[in-house]
Amino acid sequence: MITTIKPFFLLLMSCFLLMTGYGLSNILLPVRMQNDSISIDNIGLVLAMLSVGFLFGSYYSRKLLQRVGHVRIFAMCGSLTSVAILVSGLFPDPYVLAVMRILTGFCMACTNATLDSWLSFSATEKNRGRILSINQMVIMSAQFIGQFLLNVAPIDTMILFVISGILFSLAITPIVISKQKGPVIEDSESMSLMTIVKLSPLGVVSCFYCGLLYSSLLNMLPIVANDNGIKDINLSIFMGAAIVGAILFQFPIAYLSDSFDRRKIMLGMVLSIIGAAICAPLFMSFDWFYLSLLAIAVMTGVTACLYPMSMSETFDKVVKEQILAAMASLLFIYALGSISGPFLASKAMKWFGNDALFSFIIIAAVTLLAFILLRMKQRAALPLEEQDHFVMHTPSSAVSELDPRTDYVEPIFKHSAEVDVAVSLATKNPAIAVNMAKAMALKDPENASYLAAALSTIDEINIGKLYSAITTAAPEMAVHIAEALTAASPEQAEELVDWITTDHPEQLTNIIVSIANAMPDNGISVMEFAAGNMTDENPEELLKMTEQYMTEFSDSLDEMRPVDRSAAASEETAAELYNRLSDVSPEHSAELALTVSGALPESSNAVAEAYVANLIENENEQQPGQEKSSEHIENAVNDYLSQVVETVPEYAVDVASTFIDSVPEVASDMVELLQESNSVDSDELNTSIEDKPEENTWEEQLLDAVQTQTANDTEK
Repeated sequence: MITTIKPFFLLLMSCFLLMTGYGLSNILLPVRMQNDSISIDNIGLVLAMLSVGFLFGSYYSRKLLQRVGHVRIFAMCGSLTSVAILVSGLFPDPYVLAVMRILTGFCMACTNATLDSWLSFSATEKNRGRILSINQMVIMSAQFIGQFLLNVAPIDTMILFVISGILFSLAITPIVISKQKGPVIEDSESMSLMTIVKLSPLGVVSCFYCGLLYSSLLNMLPIVANDNGIKDINLSIFMGAAIVGAILFQFPIAYLSDSFDRRKIMLGMVLSIIGAAICAPLFMSFDWFYLSLLAIAVMTGVTACLYPMSMSETFDKVVKEQILAAMASLLFIYALGSISGPFLASKAMKWFGNDALFSFIIIAAVTLLAFILLRMKQRAALPLEEQDHFVMHTPSSAVSELDPRTDYVEPIFKHSAEVDVAVSLATKNPAIAVNMAKAMALKDPENASYLAAALSTIDEINIGKLYSAITTAAPEMAVHIAEALTAASPEQAEELVDWITTDHPEQLTNIIVSIANAMPDNGISVMEFAAGNMTDENPEELLKMTEQYMTEFSDSLDEMRPVDRSAAASEETAAELYNRLSDVSPEHSAELALTVSGALPESSNAVAEAYVANLIENENEQQPGQEKSSEHIENAVNDYLSQVVETVPEYAVDVASTFIDSVPEVASDMVELLQESNSVDSDELNTSIEDKPEENTWEEQLLDAVQTQTANDTEK
């Protein structure tokens, strides 16, 4: 853990100081407003304004980071938050407090976004899940400690406001003196609220209710506790229990969420919230302090877990590329709930007494319970193996790229002295910059790829010559450098491929496939361009390249989440690759089709359909006057099926069915081929025939032949 924390120590220290001051301010303001005899509904309105600011901050933070930079944004927000809490102490008017609360919420959203993107940029694929957990623990422990600072000085003085302001100001120092440079922030796609509601109504509704319930509890509980004689250090312990519950309950709920139907677990969570909300006022009325702590820990802890639960419920329906956009939408929905919660709870407390907070929680939880039951009735549960993993989050910060469920993007550039010098030289003397990259490849291979990536964006640098210079010095880096150059300059991918295929390097197949995989949206185009550059005398390399690309694609499908695997449209991808490559090299059409279907067997039928369509199209395109004959097509599909029977026999029946639909004349040959096979499943064929709306003679022949062969095999 020390190794993981060390590079981020100053960032985490800034986060800890900031959240400690934030934790103190969150308990200080409601207690101070109650002490100043501000009406309960005005208290609720003022406290709700934090989420209004947070909502605006979440929306504008990314734009500000792009325009101003990480260090300046964090310093600005730390300073403004300090000003906000000091002004709140000097001018305790509700209108002033509301404006300062909006400012605090805005700044907290911006600082959270700053820390999150900074940590995400510096993390790796292996440690980002661990960093997320550490970051969440730092945030919650800082807020826990902040509760106890309430006892340092009297409530009715400025001292506590000054202490909170000092902590906000001190938080700037570690991040300012850090040697780490802020990352470049890219524009992010957004997802409309209607889209995410259609994908996961339960995820959206439970996220809103989490904001409604959790913000109501954290903001209004100090007032209820104070009314029940829980003051001073006991009040800090009381609110500390609420924060500890938000941490501890995530562990058992994470296990249950990954082991059972998630909606049933949510049902149990809501029932637990209702039970705790019933018990809490009862325990406090009898002065059962420790039982009150338990009830509060359960109520707030389980409520806080609704946030990661709603994220998991939503991500079950969202492809990986959309998770960040979905997360931003969920954060917006959570903020809407957080705005509504304290305001509505304060109205209930004004009309029915402060203990009405718990009645408000019960009523809100019952409506959520009803919605969960409704969704369970309307939609069947996902199979357990298709549920996404639960990842622990707290509602206190807006995490995004650190979530291990999101797509990890390797940083294209990393700053170093050598990289900065080479880039500055590149426009004036490209040859020297290329020589620096060549020398670095021998001295420091890892940084050489970052330097190559940076140089590829310079107009004066020829990407082919740059690649050749580096790989000549360090041929073992050929694949790695190709990936780095493609990621940095995707618009030059074809130029790079052209250079590589012309030079015929030893690792041609590995390099081309790595470039294609580095451009997932245009990988097939890269393969097509590379195939066009290959000579007709080298069909083995083309087939080898096709097989490796499809094999890696097949392997990636196995590692995908179920929803991503469905969206990948693997059969369509395989058929498109075959069509593109067969257009480039029509004389190897059959070999390409068999190679593709062999690497991805489930695409066999789609590829066979594309193959026979190509055969028929080519036959129809013959020059006028040439005699058209189906004999060539019949021989081709017979030869193809015989190969399929040997390589992927489990799909032989489907392929035969596809061929006969297009070329009925080959039915008898298909029967004979399948009759000679020992691997065809007659039950599968029988099922496929029963699904047909009409009976066909060839289908009956196929079934009889396979059943006869199966019976013969059984007798033997």
